[in-house]
Amino acid sequence: MSQSDPPSFHLRLTLPLQKQIKLAAVENERSMNAEILARLERSFSVDAADRAKAVKLLADALSILDKGSGKS
Repeated sequence: MSQSDPPSFHLRLTLPLQKQIKLAAVENERSMNAEILARLERSFSVDAADRAKAVKLLADALSILDKGSGKS
């Protein structure tokens, strides 16, 4: 491995997960490795503003559900 090559490691996947990744990779026209990297990078890209929006949406949804169930 040259110094410019990124580090690598062996990853064990369950067969169902491997099939899901393979299908997603085909659908997104990329390799399984690229699919895994894209999903990992996306999972770390959620910033504080996105989290705040999600929390507000969940709070609003809970409020609506509480009103529908007769709770105050």
